[in-house]
Amino acid sequence: MTIDCHTHIASARVIPAPFVKGIGDNIYANAVATQENIKAENINMLLSRLMSFDEDCELLLAEMDKAGIEKSVLLIVDFSITFPDVAEDLETLYALHKRILDRYPGRFEVFAGIDPRRKTGGLELFEKSVRDWGFKGLKLYPPCGYSPSDERLYPYYEICAAYDIPVLLHTGPTSPSMSFAFSAPELINDAAHQFPTVNFILAHAAFMMHEQAAILAEYRPNIYLDVSGFTNALRMERFETILSEHKKRGIIHKILFGTDWPIHKLSGSQQTLVELFRNAAGNILNESEMKLVMGENFNRLLKM
Repeated sequence: MTIDCHTHIASARVIPAPFVKGIGDNIYANAVATQENIKAENINMLLSRLMSFDEDCELLLAEMDKAGIEKSVLLIVDFSITFPDVAEDLETLYALHKRILDRYPGRFEVFAGIDPRRKTGGLELFEKSVRDWGFKGLKLYPPCGYSPSDERLYPYYEICAAYDIPVLLHTGPTSPSMSFAFSAPELINDAAHQFPTVNFILAHAAFMMHEQAAILAEYRPNIYLDVSGFTNALRMERFETILSEHKKRGIIHKILFGTDWPIHKLSGSQQTLVELFRNAAGNILNESEMKLVMGENFNRLLKM
């Protein structure tokens, strides 16, 4: 069983152009610094092609089938306050994701995104998506400009507690078009303490800003880490060291496989990403531990 706990619909309606441009600008700046012959417009064109043409998820589903991924979790990010000129209306985004659920029963789950700074309607829309549409979690993107322990989020966490669903939140750096001020893993500590029955998944935290995240996962029963972005650890030849540390801490039962499709598509297809992870992790994990990471841990969280 393989479950990808971290994906997005590849569409400019879901991943706004300013977000993508920030990634491209950073790639270009690094290329110039190393004197590589590359043009900024070529980078941005490549990123746009990767992220803006699979709104019905047909390509993603084909990628999943080739990779042996039984189910993927589609995450909605509420960019409406951060990028107000280009962000899609949130109700429209929710409806788009609901259509994918209906079109491909059993292959996807959806986590509903929300920015707690919304003036009206956010709480009602979130609960409706869970109660009536079958969304299975809450997705937060603190780099939009809020702490994951902001008390404005507490009513949302109360809904998560009532419906017994998890919260997945971004940690670590993101597109340079956004602030990193609220990206540190430890910012979830107050909320995790106040809501002990809600499970919090720290996205990217198994390999990004991993030391503080691992301490939280080791000592707070309701904190988990996903591996999306692990290719950065492979590139820096730190993958095995970090995963070994997680195993020594005894938190393999809290590690969740994820790819962050389509953000890391530059590193390869879904099949390539699954194989890269399995091959590298196979040097550290035994067969039962691998099964936990690749799907059983997430199934347990969603009580599927």
